[in-house]
Amino acid sequence: MLTVADVKCYHCGFVSGEVSLEDGKPLRASSFKPATTCAKSDHLRAGRLRCCRCGGPVYLDDVRTVRPQPVVSIEEARPRRGRPRRSETLARAS
Repeated sequence: MLTVADVKCYHCGFVSGEVSLEDGKPLRASSFKPATTCAKSDHLRAGRLRCCRCGGPVYLDDVRTVRPQPVVSIEEARPRRGRPRRSETLARAS
């Protein structure tokens, strides 16, 4: 399970991005995805996460738990066409 939260500024209320964290891991091991309006270097100042608009302190808002989606290959997702082979139907019956 993943925990996902918005990174929001105390001063201006701007959402600078999103943090995703795996269960049981420390917050420092989380991954930060900046918002599309933020430059990549604006969010990290002096080793701390800051607002990319005003440089103010941030907090985690709208914390939610997300179940990761399984990865499915194209071959597995494609339906099989036609009638199954006779050997397959006999194997299923027994």
